[in-house]
Amino acid sequence: MNQIKVLHITPHLGGGVGRVLLNYLRFAGTNPYFAHMVACLDYANPNAKAKADIFGLNLYDLLAKDVPMLNGIISKADIVLVHWWNHPLLFDFLVRNELPPCRMAMWSHISGFNLPNIFTSKILAYPDMFVFTTPVSYKTQAFDALAPQIQDKIRVVWSTAGVEHVSGTCDFSNKKSGKFNVGYIGTVDYCKLHPGYLDICSRIDIPNVHFWVCGGHDEKNICQQALEMGMNQKMTFTGYVDDILGYLSKFDVLGYPLAPYHYGTCDQVLAESMACGVVPVVLANRMESYMIRNRETGIVAKDEQDYIKAVQQLYHDVRLRADLSAKAVEYARKTFTLEKLDQEWSLIFERLMKDNKEAKKWDIKGSRTKLQSSDVFLESLGEQGQIFASCCNAKTVNERDLWLEKIGSLGSLPSWHTSTKGSVHHYSRFFPQDDRLTLWRDAMLNCKQDK
Repeated sequence: MNQIKVLHITPHLGGGVGRVLLNYLRFAGTNPYFAHMVACLDYANPNAKAKADIFGLNLYDLLAKDVPMLNGIISKADIVLVHWWNHPLLFDFLVRNELPPCRMAMWSHISGFNLPNIFTSKILAYPDMFVFTTPVSYKTQAFDALAPQIQDKIRVVWSTAGVEHVSGTCDFSNKKSGKFNVGYIGTVDYCKLHPGYLDICSRIDIPNVHFWVCGGHDEKNICQQALEMGMNQKMTFTGYVDDILGYLSKFDVLGYPLAPYHYGTCDQVLAESMACGVVPVVLANRMESYMIRNRETGIVAKDEQDYIKAVQQLYHDVRLRADLSAKAVEYARKTFTLEKLDQEWSLIFERLMKDNKEAKKWDIKGSRTKLQSSDVFLESLGEQGQIFASCCNAKTVNERDLWLEKIGSLGSLPSWHTSTKGSVHHYSRFFPQDDRLTLWRDAMLNCKQDK
């Protein structure tokens, strides 16, 4: 039997997407019909490399610097699965290069609603099949605008790193700390965390409450804000943690208020929290409203005050917390398993194998050899990048400065101010030689400093 060779292309291998991919590939390695390998455009961190070695996964990294080698690997694969989000190296590779004939699926790791992490008509039409990580993405403007034949090529596979490793491992009935622990795990940055997080925590009226904030990006600044608010005795900032289970076992409740503009899709922290029986309390954003069944597997609060009341209610009503905990465990262990993930991808791979390989070429005007990195950035935003395109097309210095002022005003928005997640700062860091990216980045930084 000839195995179907599946090549996974990812910007890098680390963080949440890295956990999903590595856990899936470890499980999928037992499936005799498929052989998997991974190509990273940037780095694979030491932990990822060590895990790949343990279960015999072929792993290549830093391939953005060796496109001919990557194209050679693509041409030998039966199927190419691109793990997609707005990452500078990934868009640069797709926009600048004509890929050899291949069967390609893209698996989106963003919901696609908020700039700069959005879907465009070009990216949705680019592969042979585009796969959302959550059904909520069907409601994006970009999907609605697609031609019916392109919409037919869209699928959904819930993203998960599995919950088998946490099932049945936590006992929350015999806590002896004397505190009521409300935990948060994930990106500690206001590009994802609700900008009013500290204020919300300060208004939760529970004796001996303690807030655990696990994760990184901007945790030092937010920790300093907590100190200035006099909340340092009630809060512990751990920084990035490897042992999620160890912290979940401390929590009485998962307090998970995310920003309304966050980029998340199927959240691994929510899946693991439910599987452990730690009841999540979330705000009624799109992703959370799809993942959590309100008053059944957690509580979906309609606003900040409702969130505060929900956490306080779970402190006082132990029976409610126990009931939600049991239902959350049952739901998560049916919905977010690696076995289910492997089955769904196997069906998609079998469907793709019915198609012929075709070359992939980004639809762009003009010569690829003359593209600037800022042009690639504009491609990542599509029609919603008009403010930047208008700055490029300004005919006078005064007109350009007016557009720069508008671009600068974006710098106060957390989704644009972050150093990652497809922002101008992210692109400028990878492509520092591009003067337009530098100009736009500085406009945002100057505007934020002025405020």
